[in-house]
Amino acid sequence: MSQLSCRCGEGMYKTDCPSQYSLFIYYADEVNSAIHDNPTIMLIDFLSNWDTPHDCAKEYMKRNEPVEYWFCPSCKRVYEVQDIPHGRWLRIFTREVPEPKMPFDHSEWNRIYVMTDIETDGATEADYEITLSEFLRQHDTTQYYLSPDERVVCAVDKATDLVIYSYELEDAWTSLEE
Repeated sequence: MSQLSCRCGEGMYKTDCPSQYSLFIYYADEVNSAIHDNPTIMLIDFLSNWDTPHDCAKEYMKRNEPVEYWFCPSCKRVYEVQDIPHGRWLRIFTREVPEPKMPFDHSEWNRIYVMTDIETDGATEADYEITLSEFLRQHDTTQYYLSPDERVVCAVDKATDLVIYSYELEDAWTSLEE
């Protein structure tokens, strides 16, 4: 069982499935590479790091270290956490609602994909063999972009190209060895 305490005091746990506290966040390059390598990759295989055509494990997340993401439904913070026993948070993002909503030029920003455990679980319950591509087509009304310095994430309404809300880096941890 995994657990994490949010700065707001909320206790977050991953005992329930699906978990309201669990997010999957991937860079567009990671998603595009997986689809390029296997256009029919199933969502469940992508999320569980499994390569069905070769019957073996495969890492789709290309990061310096394994990470997972937590979401606090109380204050809306997002935590990037080391995905290792006794790991710690690496980055914390807080949610901001911009006023007024403004058009967004994301040409210099990096696309990311944010999927909730509840959405992905519902999709695989409805169709276990749903492909990653089909899932993304069904869940693309809000698109996410990460600033080049990775300090801001904007959620953009695909139809209007307006920022709905954003996340700003609240805190980051680096080891003393760096």
